This record gives sequence, structure tokens and C-alpha cells, in this order.
Amino acid sequence: MALQILENKGNFYIEGKIVGKNVKALQAHFEYVLENKEQVTININNVDEIDFEGVCALTEIYKKALLSKKDFTIVGIGSKDMYDHFRSQNIA
Repeated sequence: MALQILENKGNFYIEGKIVGKNVKALQAHFEYVLENKEQVTININNVDEIDFEGVCALTEIYKKALLSKKDFTIVGIGSKDMYDHFRSQNIA
């Protein structure tokens, strides 16, 4: 399944795969979102696969949100693994 980003009432739902070939588009989308919203919640329940580049992309988005002082959250199955990765990078 191709990557899809859906929005409902300020919550963003990612469906498909977050992999090297689509991370640039993912980052560009959320950079735009972070410029225009104070609060961003990403739900990753419907992510089928995430590779190392995908994890790095989400890490970069998280860093940018923190630097911009935005309220940024990742929820869903696997979100604890993402949080643990962020902590290991000293950005959480």
C-alpha cells in the first residue's frame, strides 16, 4: 500500500509504509503542517511497515516540532518504540 496521510479534526492518520522512497514527501508534508498548526497528533496504527529511514524521518519531524515549540504526539501501535528511539537520541 502506498503512503497515505489523512486528517480528521487536526489528527493525522498515516496508512501504508513509511520507507526510504517516500520519507521526503512525508517530511515535506509535516514541515508544512508544523508551520500552520500549534498541535499535531500522528496516529501510526495503520502503518504496515517502517524502515530505518522512516524512523529517522519521524525523528527529524519530532526534532523540528520541539524546536518550534509545537505540541507534537505520535500515537498508536509502535508509538512506544518510537518514543524509546527518541529518548535514545536525546531529543525526548
